[in-house]
Amino acid sequence: MRFLFLTRLLLCLILASLTQNLLAEAKLPDIGGSANIELSPAKEAELGRILLTELRRRLPISNDPELSQYIQALGTRITSGGLNSNFQFTFLLVINPSINAFALPGGIIVINSGLLTLAHQESELASVLAHEIAHVSQRHIARNFENDKSFSVISALTLLGSILAAVYNIDLGQAALMTSQAGIHQARLSYSRSFEMEADRLAMQLLVSSGIDPLGMSQFFKRLHKHTQLNRGKIPEFLSTHPLTLDRLSEAETRARQYRGPFTSNSSDFDYTKARTLAMSNNSSSLIDYLREKSRSSVGLSDPERYTYALVLSREGKHKRALRHLGKIAIHADNELTVKLAEAQINIAMEQANVARASLESLDKIYPQNLPVTYYLATSLIKEDQARQALEKLDQLGHVYQQNPAIDKLKAKAADKAGIPWRSHESLGDYYAAHGQYGAAMEQIQLALRSHNINSSSKARIEARKAQLIDIKQQREQFK
Repeated sequence: MRFLFLTRLLLCLILASLTQNLLAEAKLPDIGGSANIELSPAKEAELGRILLTELRRRLPISNDPELSQYIQALGTRITSGGLNSNFQFTFLLVINPSINAFALPGGIIVINSGLLTLAHQESELASVLAHEIAHVSQRHIARNFENDKSFSVISALTLLGSILAAVYNIDLGQAALMTSQAGIHQARLSYSRSFEMEADRLAMQLLVSSGIDPLGMSQFFKRLHKHTQLNRGKIPEFLSTHPLTLDRLSEAETRARQYRGPFTSNSSDFDYTKARTLAMSNNSSSLIDYLREKSRSSVGLSDPERYTYALVLSREGKHKRALRHLGKIAIHADNELTVKLAEAQINIAMEQANVARASLESLDKIYPQNLPVTYYLATSLIKEDQARQALEKLDQLGHVYQQNPAIDKLKAKAADKAGIPWRSHESLGDYYAAHGQYGAAMEQIQLALRSHNINSSSKARIEARKAQLIDIKQQREQFK
C-alpha cells in the first residue's frame, strides 16, 4: 500500500504542469496560475509520449485488441461530450487486480482491471473515467502544487520508472526511494474534498452530455463503500487518493436525480468486456472450477459467463468444449460480433485457420477496418501462408491503431513471412520503441536499412524513422 501511495504521489507531481483544458459547457472559471509556466502544451504532449512508453515498459498494459478498442471507445465517447482539448486522450487498461485509476500528461488515462471488474454497469466505469478526465481538465493537482517552489518535472520523471516498478518490484522501488530527495508531505497524496466535489460535478456533466446515466457515479461510490466493508476496512487504492465521504455520496446521488434524459446505464459491450477481462486476468483452473459448478446449479450461467467459460477453457487447450459453450449463447445484434470473434480465435488456436478466415472475411465486409476483426483476420491469413495479404489488411487500419504495439508485432510477423525483411524490422522497431526499448528499436531500424533489395521509398521512410527515434531518445535522456 505504501508503494501504491508513492506511485500516486509521483503521478500527482507530474500533473502539476498540465495544460489547461476546460469544459465549455460547464462554463468554469479560467484558473490560470503558475501551473502554466512550467510546461507548454507542445512540451506536455512530448512528455505524454515519453510517459506512455514508460508505462508500457513498466506496467502490464493490455494490448488485447478487443479490450483496447472498448476502453478507448468508451473514453472517447465521454471526452466527446463537450470537452475542449489540445490533444487526443489515450485510455489504457492495466491487468492488475487492485482497484485504481489515474491520469497523466498528454491525456493518458489508466484504469486497472480490478476496477473494471468491480463495476456492475457501464455507467459506473464511465463515471470513473469521467472523474479522472475532470481532474485533468480542472488541473486540480497543479493547483495543489502551484506554490511549491521545490517542484521539478525533471526530478519527477527521473523517479517515474522506479516508483511504478515499486508496485511490482519492492526492492527496486525501495532503492530508488532511499536515494530520493523528494520531501513532499503525505497529505498531498489525496485530493481535497472541494476538488473531489468539483470533479464529481464536471464528471456528471460529461456523463449527461454523453448520454450516460449519471447515477452510475453514486452507484459506484456505494460499491466501493461495500467493498471496503466486505474486506474488513481495507481501503481500495482508488479511495486512498480520492477520499469518499457519505456527504459526497449523497450529493452525487441527489444531483444525478435532477437530470432527465434518455440515458443508457449499461451495454452488452460492457458485459462482454468485463467477461473477457475476467477470463484474461484470473487463474484459469480456479475460474473453470467456479463456472463449472455454477453451470450445474439451478441458477446456471448467463451468456457473458458462458463467454468467460469458453475463453478460459480455450486457454487450457480445451477448444472443443469451449466451442460448445459458445454455441449455447443466445445470439443477438449486440453480441454477435463478440461471439463470432471468440469462435474465430478458438478455431485459430485449433489450427483451423481456414474456418476462422471464412468467418472473419464475412465480418470484415460488415465491419471494415475494425481493430479486432482485422487483427484476427490477419492472424488467420498468416497461418494460411497469405502473409502479404495479411500485411495489406493491417496497413489499412491507418494511424489511429498504429499506437497499439500488438499491431506492430503482427505486422513484423506478416512482413517476415511475406519476404519483406525491411518491413519486418521496421515494425519490430516500432514495437520496441512503443515500450521505451530504444536500443532494441534502433537495432531493428539498422537491420531494416541493411536489408537486401530495399526500395528507395522504404529506405527514405525508415531513415526518417531513425532520425525520429534518435530525437525521442535524446528527449527522454533529458529527463534522466
